[in-house]
Amino acid sequence: MYLRKSLYAAVLFGLSVPVFAQGIVLNNEELRADLNWLNQQGVIQISTSTWPMSGDEIQRALTSAKVMTPTQQKVLQSIQNKLTAENALLKAELFAESDKNNLPQNFGDHQKAQYQGALELNVGGENWDGRLRVNAEDKQQINNDQDVNVEGSYIAGKLWNQWLIAGQIPTYWGPGHDGSLIRGDASRPVYGVTAQRAQQNAFETPWLSWIGPWQYQAFAGQLDDYSAIPDAKLIGLRLTAQPTPYLELGASRSIQWGGEGRPESFSSLWDAFIGNKDNGGTGKADPSNQVAGFDARLNLHPLVQVPVSLYGQYIGEDEAGGLPAKSMYLAGVDYSSSVNNMPYQLYTEWVDTRTNGDAKGISYNHSIYTDGYYQHGYPLGHALGGDAQMVSVGGNIRIDPLNRLNGRVLFAKVSETERAALKNAAFPEKDELKALDLTWTHYLRPDMPLKINGWVSDSDLNGNDGGASIGIELPLDKRLFHY
Repeated sequence: MYLRKSLYAAVLFGLSVPVFAQGIVLNNEELRADLNWLNQQGVIQISTSTWPMSGDEIQRALTSAKVMTPTQQKVLQSIQNKLTAENALLKAELFAESDKNNLPQNFGDHQKAQYQGALELNVGGENWDGRLRVNAEDKQQINNDQDVNVEGSYIAGKLWNQWLIAGQIPTYWGPGHDGSLIRGDASRPVYGVTAQRAQQNAFETPWLSWIGPWQYQAFAGQLDDYSAIPDAKLIGLRLTAQPTPYLELGASRSIQWGGEGRPESFSSLWDAFIGNKDNGGTGKADPSNQVAGFDARLNLHPLVQVPVSLYGQYIGEDEAGGLPAKSMYLAGVDYSSSVNNMPYQLYTEWVDTRTNGDAKGISYNHSIYTDGYYQHGYPLGHALGGDAQMVSVGGNIRIDPLNRLNGRVLFAKVSETERAALKNAAFPEKDELKALDLTWTHYLRPDMPLKINGWVSDSDLNGNDGGASIGIELPLDKRLFHY
């Protein structure tokens, strides 16, 4: 890929590290963890709650990084290595697992089959970016009847600090570690068009500068294999702002609209946007399926010099009095520190996708869009699907430049109503499960990660279970730097 320009972050002892980033950065768990770690250490200020991210925004944050310790420098180097690996002109990826992993899916996990191989071509310039990714899958976990697909591919152009992206790429909206109540990446990506800012600079005018760094992400696409309403559309908008260095606020809205037999006029779309009006002359309340809500993250480091953040999200299925109702909830706390020059992060998170705390078969369901807020039967929101609860404790530690360990322990109740189970292919029966999930990443080279994942679980339905997977990324062209 043609690289944009070199960035230099001031670091301890007068050293400097060049950092490179492509235009669009897709969901990546390790990159998000490292950026959050630097946030909580007071080294940078950047929002990581809206994915995909803009490489321009990552460049902006790293350029102004205030590195004070060798451990902080180590994390900055990790980010550089990850972005450099993502810039490989041509690379291959291989993945295999011993058995189907039935745990709620992790953020950034793009493997949707038991066996998968991929070839990826990355090209771009200062104002455009493109990726062609061809995946070959066997024993699909999310069945889309396409053993060969181009998920993860896109073409993007930048004009006046705005990126316009067309393709099939994952989206993630919210501060949660293990999931988002409104747009997660547990389902296959939705075909569509995305618009967002390249850099999240604050307004220059004094009238609006108090909003601080801000971002929007708008999406419009079409659901695949949505049998209840073929060709149903998915439309969404997210706004975030950081009025102070310690507080980030977000608001999100997503609409299932149109499709075969449904009105698709501009007035119908406007009725759906208003949310409390008749849509298309049906004489009934708005039949578009809508979810909306708010989230926040409070970073305590700028306030009391403690590397802790508190975060929460609530999303409603319907509207009442102009605000979301029939709510689902998520809350958590995370902590970033180091031991013996090994940076680590810990978190605990709670999520409840029932309706105001009661399992009623309402969450992620709808009377018109009867396949629910799902695609191929997998949630467009939280990986649990509707009418579920989960508590998770997890974290990661960078042992040395070549080795990293991620893990989580989770306790979950899933598909607590029959209606939720009927829609949710991820958890098609009521169940309770406990699990331990560990991933060891060993870098054969800074741009060649080998990941080994193992899990054990105990389920009321399936008893004890376990499995392992292995994946590797292989750069096939060493011409990583183009000017």
